[in-house]
Amino acid sequence: MVKMIAMVKKKDGLTIEEFAQYWYQKHAPLARKLVPQSVAIGWKKYLQNYAVSLNGGAHAPYDGVAELYFSDLTAFWRWNDWYFSDDGKVLRDDENNFMDRSQTVVIIAEEKVVIPE
Repeated sequence: MVKMIAMVKKKDGLTIEEFAQYWYQKHAPLARKLVPQSVAIGWKKYLQNYAVSLNGGAHAPYDGVAELYFSDLTAFWRWNDWYFSDDGKVLRDDENNFMDRSQTVVIIAEEKVVIPE
């Protein structure tokens, strides 16, 4: 399995709650709707992780982390090609509604389970 990990920051002017709500309630359904079946077939899982404030209001350097799982590297490249195509522009443009895309850090990784569920 291949995983794309994207560390994201919220758009200036949004609270963490507004950021999380938009990402989960608007952007995620849009992604599910727009990604064609030929691409979605290799897309196995999509997780959103939201940073929480800890002792004394300390906050993580990023507001959220997305994890997209793909069956293999070929499936990832199919998704990547779609995402950066004209058809994927709607999804990319929607990201500007809740996140600062200039601050996004993306890592493509192969997952190794250390402690299973």
